[in-house]
Amino acid sequence: MIWKALDRFQTRLVNPVVAWVLRTPLHDLLSRRIALLTVTGRRSGAAIRLPVQYEQDGDMLTMVSSSRRLWWRNLEGGAPVRIVLEGEAREGYAKVRRDPSPMVSIRLEAAVEVEAPALPRESAGLWWRWTRAVTLGEIVGFMVPAVAGAWVAAPGWGMLGIGPLLQAAMIVLAGAVEGMFLGLAQAYALRTALPEVATRDWVRATAWGAAIAWTVGALPIVIGERVLQWSPVVLALLGLMLLAAMGLLQWQLLRRHVRGAFWWVLATAGSWLVALGVFALVTTPLWQEGQPAWLIVAIGVLGGVVMAATVAVLTGAALVRLFHYGLVHHEPVHHGPDSVAVGEWRRPE
Repeated sequence: MIWKALDRFQTRLVNPVVAWVLRTPLHDLLSRRIALLTVTGRRSGAAIRLPVQYEQDGDMLTMVSSSRRLWWRNLEGGAPVRIVLEGEAREGYAKVRRDPSPMVSIRLEAAVEVEAPALPRESAGLWWRWTRAVTLGEIVGFMVPAVAGAWVAAPGWGMLGIGPLLQAAMIVLAGAVEGMFLGLAQAYALRTALPEVATRDWVRATAWGAAIAWTVGALPIVIGERVLQWSPVVLALLGLMLLAAMGLLQWQLLRRHVRGAFWWVLATAGSWLVALGVFALVTTPLWQEGQPAWLIVAIGVLGGVVMAATVAVLTGAALVRLFHYGLVHHEPVHHGPDSVAVGEWRRPE
């Protein structure tokens, strides 16, 4: 009974989500171990599409299924299949043997090399894709610290001996979650133009950058007004850290592939400065002392929507401009038996 319930949960809820991810630019989150397999039902003739875990050895894929599942029965005796492998659609021929569990072996056909379509690096297509994705990602992400901020502002937190420290920790944790959502949205748009940047790496850099920024922003919660007594130089450095942390960590990834990537640090810092200013202009007149939690959250979300759109528009323009400087094209240069691959600058056509 439990196994049937788990199977239904996986088939109806988990598999559709995994299949969607495998068909998006974010596929590299899963595609090193999971592929999207399509087989044809022998009785119905319908296409059966499902994610499967695989091991690869050259042009041979191997996957093991539970005997309780039925999809592999369509491959007994051998049958052609289609598979999305690491974001690439391939065809192959599958056979099944029981050892004792059903084991499916797929021999991939040679990949057909076609000229890849030009990526939208300098067009409005990239800017529009980035703006939509980042706006949505930042709106969803910002709801987490907005709700956390309203929660920790409740009077009960002040009764705890370490209330301010716990409040700051909650805010920083929520900010890291915001960075995770923002990083996923940015990677979704970025990888259409720069698939060499791994989604995990980009999300990790963005989440850490957000955590650092929120740590700086949470200092007044812990220290209070004493922050204003610090040296102007220290305050300026903290402000610079708040604005540039995310861009600096993302630059570490971009600089391997894009010429002039350090401009991304300046562009993102400037974009966040403008966006935070817009957020303050929207929320400061609306937030009043003694407001109910739901109203505090609603005002924060409103400011977050405006902030998200602002930072998305500005960083999208910066990204398109950044690609104008050119990409790093890696190819082997032979100078003898110990030659290595080096990079040369290539401007996108």
